Order: sequence, then C-alpha cells, then structure tokens
Amino acid sequence: MRTTTPAPAGLPVYNNYCYTGLDTTVIETIPVALYVCNTNGTITFYNKAATQLWGREPKAGTDKWCGAYKSYTKTGDPHPEGYNPLEQILKDGSLPILDEIIIERPDGTITQVLPHLSLIYDADGNNTGVMNMLIDVTQKRIDDTTMQQALVKKIEESRSAFAKSEERYHKMIDEVQDYAIILLDKEGVILNWNRGAQKIKGYTESEIVGKNFRLFYLHEDRIKKLPEKLIEEAIANGRAEHEGWRMRRDGTAFWGSIVITALHGSDNEIIGFSKVTRDLTEKKLNEDRLRSYSHDIEFRNKQLEEYAYIASHDLQEPLRKIQVFSEMLMDDLDDKEYLVKYINKISASAERMTSLIKDVLKYSQLSATDELFEEVNLNILLQNVIEDFELLIEQKRVNLTVSPMPVLKGIPIQLQQLFSNLLSNAIKFTDMDAMISIIAQNPTEDDLAANPLLSTDIPFIKIVVKDDGYGFEQEYAEQVFKMFKRLDNTPGTGIGLALCKRIAENHKGNITAKSEPGKGAEFNIFLPLIQIV
Repeated sequence: MRTTTPAPAGLPVYNNYCYTGLDTTVIETIPVALYVCNTNGTITFYNKAATQLWGREPKAGTDKWCGAYKSYTKTGDPHPEGYNPLEQILKDGSLPILDEIIIERPDGTITQVLPHLSLIYDADGNNTGVMNMLIDVTQKRIDDTTMQQALVKKIEESRSAFAKSEERYHKMIDEVQDYAIILLDKEGVILNWNRGAQKIKGYTESEIVGKNFRLFYLHEDRIKKLPEKLIEEAIANGRAEHEGWRMRRDGTAFWGSIVITALHGSDNEIIGFSKVTRDLTEKKLNEDRLRSYSHDIEFRNKQLEEYAYIASHDLQEPLRKIQVFSEMLMDDLDDKEYLVKYINKISASAERMTSLIKDVLKYSQLSATDELFEEVNLNILLQNVIEDFELLIEQKRVNLTVSPMPVLKGIPIQLQQLFSNLLSNAIKFTDMDAMISIIAQNPTEDDLAANPLLSTDIPFIKIVVKDDGYGFEQEYAEQVFKMFKRLDNTPGTGIGLALCKRIAENHKGNITAKSEPGKGAEFNIFLPLIQIV
C-alpha cells in the first residue's frame, strides 16, 4: 500500500499522494510510466505503469528523483557525476535535451526508456514540482534492430547473389577460348586476362597484366601509333574496330579482328576499355589463297588471249614465208642457186616458228610473272622480228632504220609481241616506200615528268617506233590502247596495241602515242633496264 505525507488542506488527494492541478484519475490509467517530484525531489506521485517499469514501488519519503532500482546511460555506463536533469529543470527552468537511459529492475531485467520532463505549476503560477514521463523504447529498438538485421540480411543476400553472378560472369569470360577478352584502363594497360587471350596471344596472366596492349602490335604499327588511334576512336565513337597482323609471345604473327569498347562510370566519364580479339588467321590465309587463285585464273585468261593472238598473228608471218618460198621453190626447181636460197629461207622460217612455239610453251608452264624474266638482247630479238616481216618489208619497199639496242631484263615472248605488233602496225598503216625507224635513247627529264608512274630509282630506256604513215588525231592517243578499239576499217582484231600496253606495264614500264593525221605515228616505249620486283 502506497503511503506518503498527508496532503495539504484543500488539495486533491490520490493514493495518499498530493497533486496540484493534475487529473490523477486520468494519469493513473495512462499506460505510460509517469511520476511527479516536488521541488525537493521527493516523489509525490507515480502511476501503475511506473511501478511496472521500475519493478518496485518507491519508498515513502526516501526515494527522490526516480523510483528505479538502478539506471544507466543507453550504452550501459554509469551516469556521469552530477547527472540529474530533474533537479536542473527545477533550478533554472530550462528543458535539457535528454537521451535514452537504461532502467534496471530488482530482478535484473532492463528496459530502455526515453525521459520527457515538464514543470508543474499551481493556480497562482508557482512552480510546485516536475513531472517525468518515461516512454519505453525497448520494443522499438528491438523492432528497429530486427528491421536492421532483416535489411542487413537482405543486403548480404543481394551481395551474395551479385557475387555469385559476378563469379559466374568472370568464370564465363575466363573459360571462353575462341576470343581474347581483356579489360584495359584509360591508358591501355591490361587489367585482366582470360584463357582465350592466353591461347591466342601466348602470354600467361602473370606475364601480361600491368603491361600496355601496344605490345601486341607490329613494330611498324606502333611507329604509326595505331594502338593510340584505336583508343582515340573508341573515345570519340564509343567503339573501334580493326583487322590486321598482331604479334604473339613467341614472335609469330596472327591476323586479329578486334573491337575496343569504351567503358563509362556513373558520371559518364570513361573509366577504361574492353577489348575483344578473334584469331582469323586461317580465314585470312584462305582469303589470300582465293585471291591468289583468282589472280592466277586472271593471269591464265590473259595468257589464253595472248596465245590466241600469237596463233593468229605472230606465227602468220613465218608461216606465210614458208608458203611463199615453197611456191617459189616449185617454180625454180631447176635453178640450184635459187633452190638453196629458198630452202634456207624456208628452214629459217621453220626455226623461227619452232622458237616461237617453244617460247609460248615456256610461257604457259610458268604461273608467276616473276619467273618469266630473263636477260633479253633486244638487238637479236628485233632482228628476228624483222626477219618475220621480210617479205612484207620487201613488198612495200619499206625503208627501215634500227639503232643499237640495249640488253635488259624482260619476258622474251612478250617483248617479241611488243615489237612485232608495233612493226606490223607501222607497215600496215603506211604507203609504199614508207620510212620506219626504231631508235633507242635515254629518256629526258620531260619524258619522266610526263610518266609519273615510272620509278625514279632505276635506269630506263626509251625506244621510239616512228613511221610516216596515215596517223590519227591526237585525241585518240589513249583510245588506241583499248581492247577491241579500232580507228578505221582496216583488217585486224583491235587487240594488238592493247597487248602492247599490257606488256609495257607487266615490265613496270609504259607506252604512249603521238600522232597527227597524214604525218605518221610515233610510239614511245619506256622499259626498265633491270627487273623491278
């Protein structure tokens, strides 16, 4: 049973405790711990919730300021010396900012509470004491702790799931063997290395991580700053693609197809790059083989064109000589002197045909143009060409002038065609008693300037084939070298000069034409004296 000093006359009394201006009935039923101290600190009232909180009833006239068995700071430490917020509020009327405290009951159980203080005044406005309300926050802390623990658990689960996902991702990247997948920092330094990178490039992770990806590029590409240009392109466009030869650890080259992608941070700033490389060496070699096969087929097709032309043109003159001299032989069988002369002519023509056929066969057996080059004496070659046209030269009474010719590196059968076609054209497009010259001379500076495709590092010879025949308009000077192009109705296939152009280009040289109607034509052939590889 609670006891206390009697209440002064005229003041309301509740459970022998006196309250000034308080509705004790209402306060008693409030489920929140509440008690009142007078100005001396003696507890003058407490409700049922307070005794439940404290685990005891305060001793009458003895307990002051608080009815708890023991109390501590919220961290479980003793209160600092002089700690008494109720006394402070009574003394200076200021409401201190109170923190949570821990109340210990006699049975050792504890409760965490948050104090709330307020002063009490009588009807005349005099301070009669202080009221303290202790709000139990233990459950809130438990709920907060539970929520926090649940949140921590959720975060840990998310982290674990992310870690597992990241681990699976890295394992997936690491296990890929057909692609080199690497991460670069902003300067192109390698940060990671998968199995595909080791398989393609030959480096282990410990050997390569921390080094710049420029290491994979050929020396000439590094000089051209190709790696830096690819990084700049990825920065500007988000990605960069390239195919080219790259270097393995053992110094061998492989054909790599690469894609560099810029990686951005939360502020959209570039934080590095991903680089994916595929080894397409086999594909590249197959493409090169197909290109080589295509080039070989094209070369063979050109050969077939030239074989057809040789069969229809170059062999005609020796064959015609054999036919003519055979007929003449039949007419002079009784004249031994003529008989020997004609037989020698027929034999020379047959030998010429045999030589041509051998050259054609040799030409057909070699697949690479470089293998066809050999030392050619143009004096001997031109003499053979002139002998082929001996009858035609005699019939048209051609006045032919030939200067000494050089020895050069060339393809004999093609050079034979070149001069055979030019001499044949000169005879064909002139009248009787024509003047034709074949003169060798050194090219002038003007000649070289007019032919900029000619190499300036090696010596060239200029051979001028000139006649005083029909000529043509200078505007057609390029057209005459087009396949199947003819400027008049004279017999022929229209491919002779086109072959001359191709033969000159096969030798890394050139041929040009100058002409004027009625004043003849001049063909300038530029040929290197040595083979250009």
